[in-house]
Amino acid sequence: METTTLELHNNEWLSDALRRGGHGENIPTNVILDKTLTGVGATYCEIHAKRNSIIIEPNVPVIQCKLDNEEMPLEGIYSEVRPMPLRKYLTREDIPYKKILTTPESFYKIRNEAESLGIDIYGEDWFCLFDECEKITQDHDYRNAISQPIYDFFRFKNKAMVSATPLTPTHPKLYEQGFIRLKLTPIFDYKKDLTLIVTNSFNTTLKSKLEELSDSPCVCIFMNKTDCINAIIEQYNISDYKVFCSEKSVKKLRERGISNVFSEINYPLAKYNFFTCRFYSGLDITVLPILPDIIILTDLRVAAYTMIDPFTEAIQIQGRFRGNGANGNTYNSLTHISTINPSMRVKSNEELAIELSQFADNYMNLTTQLEQTEDVIRKEAIAKDLKSLRYNALIDESGEINPFAVDNLYNEERVKSYYNSAETLYGAYEASEHFNVNLIENLYTVGNDDILRISQSKTDIAKRKEIVIALEHIRLDLENRRINTESAKAYIDALKRIDETAYILPIYRKIGYKGCEDCNYLKTALDKAAAEYDEKEAERRRFMPDILNAIHQEFSLGVYISKEDIKSRLKRIYTQFGIKHKVIQSTIEDYYEAYNSQSKKPPSYKLIRFKFDGTIFATPP
Repeated sequence: METTTLELHNNEWLSDALRRGGHGENIPTNVILDKTLTGVGATYCEIHAKRNSIIIEPNVPVIQCKLDNEEMPLEGIYSEVRPMPLRKYLTREDIPYKKILTTPESFYKIRNEAESLGIDIYGEDWFCLFDECEKITQDHDYRNAISQPIYDFFRFKNKAMVSATPLTPTHPKLYEQGFIRLKLTPIFDYKKDLTLIVTNSFNTTLKSKLEELSDSPCVCIFMNKTDCINAIIEQYNISDYKVFCSEKSVKKLRERGISNVFSEINYPLAKYNFFTCRFYSGLDITVLPILPDIIILTDLRVAAYTMIDPFTEAIQIQGRFRGNGANGNTYNSLTHISTINPSMRVKSNEELAIELSQFADNYMNLTTQLEQTEDVIRKEAIAKDLKSLRYNALIDESGEINPFAVDNLYNEERVKSYYNSAETLYGAYEASEHFNVNLIENLYTVGNDDILRISQSKTDIAKRKEIVIALEHIRLDLENRRINTESAKAYIDALKRIDETAYILPIYRKIGYKGCEDCNYLKTALDKAAAEYDEKEAERRRFMPDILNAIHQEFSLGVYISKEDIKSRLKRIYTQFGIKHKVIQSTIEDYYEAYNSQSKKPPSYKLIRFKFDGTIFATPP
């Protein structure tokens, strides 16, 4: 897609850049407007444009925010709004330019009312703006109705998508209709300071950060899982709080006793304020003259969807805070606390393409079977299987592949790839060009998160593998003097809280990391490898100098000693030195040249000379 740039000077609005670029004061049609920065007045520009406008917003709080802050008559359309107010609004002659804000799921209400009134919303007199357009891709996995109005969108003669962080979609209509990317290029330093703390002890790190901010008048915490928000409030006994989330989550949290929960912005903010992504997308938050401290949380122990995309969501979060603070600052500090998962599987684009192709083949095969089968029972069985196929999530109501659903899969893997290490996450933040990043690696050789994650592994094999990886980290850190012996012991003691450690620890100490890997952590293979190790180790140790000396001192030369007595005394020496090796009557011949007398009663050995191996001793024992 072709990209055209527009300069944005300091303290300018979008309309200033548009005028300088020869576009007048209005957003041009058939563009994906990449604002680069939040808060430059894109929706404001469209609300005040001298034309009828339909602005599609990602969620209800954004619409309510616009309705509250604009003096001109706007109409908000979402699930709770009945059609009649919209009908009255569309027919009001005192409003020269209609301005309708809607959620994607409620766009059909506008279409239906316009059709019933004979209004051509797709014609020259109307403009459709799809705001925060990256959400169509990002949210499609749990909110597929977000792309419902896309066919209507492409019917508009005048239309645009807009965001400070757009993800260029692959929808073919964008290219058929000649869309271009219109990008604002700030010619001033707009980077914000961000502290990135990567940790494997999430609770310890968060507790430390909250203690550090104990004197802050306002802390805003962004976390995409309401269960975690609930846990934080209870774990740290937070009483002065507010939670902002979807209406569904409001009900759930209130049932759990979390009382100060809202589905729309509620001022004044509390000391501690929690926001989920369903709430904060596109929302303006104004708390000046107070400068809040912002904490973004990613906890992969509890859910992959707590991952925050440095290229979109992190930029949007810090951009939610509006107003003109001292030196242009709208918040005091910005911190992202995140866990990582080095073993997280990330699919390549090629692997995803193969997977999608197979999804389609499975769907087509069953569809063909359904069409060709006449037996009623078989038809019902095939229909049930057909409904359960993964491909169903990738098609729209017309049965066609939904490009945004496909884009969502690729986007998920892109974001996952950042969370394999501190380096990759830091690199993503740097590449976004929006932040001056201070990376703090608050990583322990074995952190509390590691213990919990391993404990929650679904199989014993998975537990063994993770325990062995942790033990190897301890060994390497001790070897390279990154930790001392006392710390190493403490980490191993922590691992011993996991039930499977009692089994795998002694085996790891025998065959090491590679030995466990070679056994694929299977119990039968591990037991066999450990037994073979014990056998070889016993064979090696029974010829060590201390054993040879003990045996030499135990037996006298030139006298007959019963074989059973020799066997018993040799077995005692092996036991004393912890050597697990079977002792038989002839074992003594491994150590002595001996005369074997079967005529003696009982059968005996006369020990002639102790065997000497110059590679073991410098002098005979």
